[in-house]
Amino acid sequence: MGSTVVSTFFEQTRKLSDAVALRHKRDGEWVTISWTQYGDLVRRAAGGFRSLGIDAGDRGAILSTNRYEWHVADIAIQSCGGITVPIYPTNSPIQVAYIAGHAEVKVIICENAAQLAKVQEVRGDLPALKRAIVMDPTGVTEDAFVMTWDMLLAAGDAFNAEHPGDIDEHIAAVKPEDLCTLVYTSGTTGPPKGAMLTHHNIVWTCESLSKVLEGEPGDRRLSYLPLSHIAERVTSHFQQIYLGFETWFATSIDTLREDLVACKPTVIFGVPRVWEKFYAGIRNMIENLPDEQREMAEQAIQLGLKRVEAEQAGTSLPPELEEKYQEADGKLFALARSALGLDQARALVSGAAPINPDVLRFFHAIGLPIAAVYGQTEDSGPTSINRPGKVKIGTVGPPLDGVEVKIAEDGEVLVRGGNVGPGYYKDPIATKEFIDGEGWMHSGDIGELDEDGYLRITDRKKDLIITAAGKNVAPQVIENMLKYSPWVSQVVVIGDRRPFLTALITLDQEKVTAFAEQKSIPFKDFSELVAHPDVQQLVVNAVQEVNASLARVEQIKKWHVFDREFAMENEEITPTLKVRRKAIIDKNADLIEELYQR
Repeated sequence: MGSTVVSTFFEQTRKLSDAVALRHKRDGEWVTISWTQYGDLVRRAAGGFRSLGIDAGDRGAILSTNRYEWHVADIAIQSCGGITVPIYPTNSPIQVAYIAGHAEVKVIICENAAQLAKVQEVRGDLPALKRAIVMDPTGVTEDAFVMTWDMLLAAGDAFNAEHPGDIDEHIAAVKPEDLCTLVYTSGTTGPPKGAMLTHHNIVWTCESLSKVLEGEPGDRRLSYLPLSHIAERVTSHFQQIYLGFETWFATSIDTLREDLVACKPTVIFGVPRVWEKFYAGIRNMIENLPDEQREMAEQAIQLGLKRVEAEQAGTSLPPELEEKYQEADGKLFALARSALGLDQARALVSGAAPINPDVLRFFHAIGLPIAAVYGQTEDSGPTSINRPGKVKIGTVGPPLDGVEVKIAEDGEVLVRGGNVGPGYYKDPIATKEFIDGEGWMHSGDIGELDEDGYLRITDRKKDLIITAAGKNVAPQVIENMLKYSPWVSQVVVIGDRRPFLTALITLDQEKVTAFAEQKSIPFKDFSELVAHPDVQQLVVNAVQEVNASLARVEQIKKWHVFDREFAMENEEITPTLKVRRKAIIDKNADLIEELYQR
């Protein structure tokens, strides 16, 4: 393969030519794009960018949900020697202005009129920005600043005809050490920082990751999590360029189940919230079965959990139980896998945040052996990953080939390898704090390595709670335990320098509403329902069950239940559905004080 992302890409277009590269929906029908067509689109778009003056080292931003034009624009910018700056489509105009301004982007590719409006609102704060290109021109008026995607391609055709060798010269001039992308961390605290990743970082990571998630003919992956996040971009975009599989584009997160069934991915990456929702959906389906069928399903799951326990211990079920499990798998679990669109998935991965081990055990029990992965933006996505068939539940697996991991004296996970980028854009002080003189990246996570070299992450260093009595508590462990309750959706545990732990809790509205209807509880709205004694008792039971397995210092003594979930528009969760702990605590400071004063 090539030594840069762009050289690797064009190598694949020559090798795979008429094979399907991308699939997307148009007017309700799946449309294919071959590797040859993909390459032609990139050359046309690159020519368009060159006609706008984009050259080596220039930055181009993409403000869009996942669609094939996102991939094309990304590689086209890099084919000019440029640096791609992804921006979350959920970002506000102020956030767009910060990222585009800090990166000094010259062009920005917007998905539609709504995204363009954000740019136009802050255009006066972006002196470096010359043009905005809009993929979907509906409701958009072209002018000296705004051009459509089709106009960009047409400009590229004209430029390439007039300068036939220009794009190839720029592709050849890109070096492995050149910056490929600036990825601004969504950040659970403070303004985002621009993590710099080189072409070498990306190609090296794809090569190392391919030894774990090997490519096979006919492989398919579904792109549905934000491409602005490095995990999705590596999974469905950069790895596709390296391995040559098909990438399908989900219409939206709301059509995920439908799109999974259509795509039947062979490899899938999900954040914990996605797997938790699938888990809740399966449990809900089982609970609504007739009594006899429900009892059979529960018995089958318990048998599956015994099988998982045996596998984790390095043994297996007795032959007669294994036979019963295989029978249950054929009659029940295979149907569940097919209903989820995961019946052809040979590798399932969870990352971007910790996942409850009990959720993993459940999926392993029904024949979906999800493997936890760990990493961060600054090291190109993956640091360590559980290998298929060698998953240790509760760990994030051994380091990738070529990646070194060690634990500092204070428990912090340190990482070194070809995946680690050069640091933060325009921020030498933060870079020096993050990457030491020996090249070790200080992850900010607390963890440990077991005797087999598997890494276990316990919490974020900055999130560790030190109680008033001086006891260290890892809140994420407790939060994940509580989220295993079918009624609970999100949790933030509080207790730093406090006499005891408290929690802010949100409920699964669909699940709790179904409970109320089953119990004939009258209510006007969800706020009234949350206050009902029977619903409050559900939370009491969930907290008590978790507390029973915790040391006294780790137990939750008081809590508050919200009548809504934490939301992105309120800046309470990140685009990958991680809670912004500090923002939530700051916003609810008075409420938290009340909990401690009661």
